[in-house]
Amino acid sequence: MLSKQRRARAWLIYLQKPIRRFLPLFAFVMALVLLGGVAFYFLYQQQRLGFTEAIYVTFCLIFMEHLYPYPHHPLLELFYFILPPLGLILVLDGFVRFTYAVVRRDEHSPDWVRSMSETMNNHVVLFGLGKVGFRILQQLIALHELVVVIEKDPHCPSFAYAAKHGVAVRVGHGREEGILDDVNIKGAKSLICATDDDLANLELAMDARKVKKDLRVVLRMYDQELAEKIRDTMDIELAFSTAMLAAPTFATASADKAILNSFYVDDRLLVIARIPVNEGSKLIGSTVMDLARAHQMVIVSYKRGAGTIFHPPSDVVVEKGDVLTLECEPQTLKNLHRLNGEPVAA
Repeated sequence: MLSKQRRARAWLIYLQKPIRRFLPLFAFVMALVLLGGVAFYFLYQQQRLGFTEAIYVTFCLIFMEHLYPYPHHPLLELFYFILPPLGLILVLDGFVRFTYAVVRRDEHSPDWVRSMSETMNNHVVLFGLGKVGFRILQQLIALHELVVVIEKDPHCPSFAYAAKHGVAVRVGHGREEGILDDVNIKGAKSLICATDDDLANLELAMDARKVKKDLRVVLRMYDQELAEKIRDTMDIELAFSTAMLAAPTFATASADKAILNSFYVDDRLLVIARIPVNEGSKLIGSTVMDLARAHQMVIVSYKRGAGTIFHPPSDVVVEKGDVLTLECEPQTLKNLHRLNGEPVAA
């Protein structure tokens, strides 16, 4: 569903609540008009009124407009005095309340976020929009994922970015009653808890799992031992500590300037590195398939001149000046440095 279509549908859902609030008042005014019409039809003595005309007289009285001479019947006199102020209060009060709900709609209000969330299915709920949460949101938007955010800080500077990309943000803390319903956790495919509060992350994850058993949960935690215990005992697929994620990158980057990133797959450390092919390199003349088979690595991209090709064909031959971006183990990278004619520390 396109963003404009989703917002239009959210508007229809959002308007249901103010309309429901306005309907009892509208029904009371209509009943008052009908009652007054019946009274004027039977009791007005100055001239004979049709039934619809009597209703119209009552309707005009609500807006302080007198169409016919002053009546002599006590009940109609009462209507003449009561209907104008009563009608003015009721109509204006209802109109002001309804207009306020529509015109002064808050993008972060529970009602609007709930309306937006109800238009989504298989979306991601992101808990926390701090520095880490903001980066996560950027990546999710780049992946074209539907996202709903929960953030406790009403003055979070990242709200502008979220609004620019049409992301609904529910302001509130994880313990707030009904907050998971507001973000449609039943329809979500995953929950990312990215605040700097381990307990708040864990508590929201547990509450979400009570609502949806098969929800995929990703936790950010500072305590790595606790993260491992939670992952093993609570059936939460991914529980990461900041230290665990940062340590491999810092360590490998300090050891080799060619390394761009690093990560663990199970207990195996892999690195992403970029190597320019030097003159006299033993890599020259090898094909992409030859290098992949000989060194058990993946060539993510290669650059020749101004052009870059991701996942190059297996028959591409490496030449001097090419820049290879590859994924391999650290020891494999050292071997490639040697073949490329670069000094390597023992």
